Amino acid sequence: MTNPSDRQPTSLLALSDYLRGMIEEAWHQPQDDLLSRLTAVRDEDDGRLSVAELLGNAVILVAAGHETTVKLLGDAIVALLDHPDQARVSREDPERIPGAVEEFLRYDAPVESSPTRLALGGVVIEPGGTVTVALTSAGRDAPVEAGSDPSRLDVLRHHARHVSFGHGIHYCIGAPLARLEGPGSRSPARRRPRERPTVDVSQTIHRQL
Repeated sequence: MTNPSDRQPTSLLALSDYLRGMIEEAWHQPQDDLLSRLTAVRDEDDGRLSVAELLGNAVILVAAGHETTVKLLGDAIVALLDHPDQARVSREDPERIPGAVEEFLRYDAPVESSPTRLALGGVVIEPGGTVTVALTSAGRDAPVEAGSDPSRLDVLRHHARHVSFGHGIHYCIGAPLARLEGPGSRSPARRRPRERPTVDVSQTIHRQL
């Protein structure tokens, strides 16, 4: 079986070529869309965006608007299959789905880790050294209400705290879109109320859903 990661360089090149074509089109025939606006910034006298930066931003927007949302929905479906009581609550009270999305993000972050460079209290990180932040672990360690278990999925949890969208100046610009798309996870739970996994979900690689 071919490892999906083996195809990533080729896929990224193909995506870059496709987006270059869209950028060219936006230069010559601008529309009322985000890519045309980014292109307009590139064309300003101060050159705030180089061609490489424009292409890089376009690639990030595609990844942030698609890949991470696919992972969020896949993780949510697996979590609901593994917690039928929570799936039942979601079906019976769909108005709570937006809050449940935050809980899915906390319980199993779509992006499991993020490489960053920093100095961490008392520990000297050499120049160029990489520290990997475990975002999912941070969600499980986040403060919760008194008596609440952070290791348990609870779609009724109030104020589910997480860093699945990052933090500060690195906060994900696609977060509002993900929060709009996330409630779509209600559909499988409502259409197939008796759906059950046929395998042990703890042994599956559900990142590819």
